[in-house]
Amino acid sequence: MTFSFDTAAAQGAVIKVIGVGGGGGNAINRMVDEGVTGVEFIA
Repeated sequence: MTFSFDTAAAQGAVIKVIGVGGGGGNAINRMVDEGVTGVEFIA
């Protein structure tokens, strides 16, 4: 049995954080201030 891997899938996960409302915006601001990388923030 042979296995093959799609190189696009081996790149890693796509992480998006969606902030809704005041608390969501505050959470995104805190993550940005802390220097979280590799994440797309949507507010």
